[in-house]
Amino acid sequence: MCYAVFMFILLILQSVILVLLWTNKEKISQAMGQVIESAWERESREAGVFEAIQKSLKCCGVNGVIDYGAILKLPPPSCCENDSCIPTNFYGGCRQKFIDLVTGSTDNAKYFSLGLIAVELVGFIFACCLANNIRNYKRRNIY
Repeated sequence: MCYAVFMFILLILQSVILVLLWTNKEKISQAMGQVIESAWERESREAGVFEAIQKSLKCCGVNGVIDYGAILKLPPPSCCENDSCIPTNFYGGCRQKFIDLVTGSTDNAKYFSLGLIAVELVGFIFACCLANNIRNYKRRNIY
């Protein structure tokens, strides 16, 4: 029965996390936008921080190449699709790409969690049935 209780607690915790993920999608998106903005602000102190983000996400600046013009700086080569950095070859902003990446991953996590909760619910039911059968077997052997 201890196993069934543990399964039930795990089921409840995962359900709570799933509900939080589902209901706070907008807050998660805002937080991810703030992560990109803080990385952009950090770029002025430590060169190369935002460059790595731009390379991995294939993006440029927070909102686009305009961000480099605002700080009077030329965009790095990581902002361009190919070697020729002309205005038509610049990538879009990193904020939206990062938000899309995280929300896409969050959606995958939500559906995976739903499946996992269903499997754990079946496991909980079987654990309760097994505990009941063991209790009945012990009780029958007494009489």
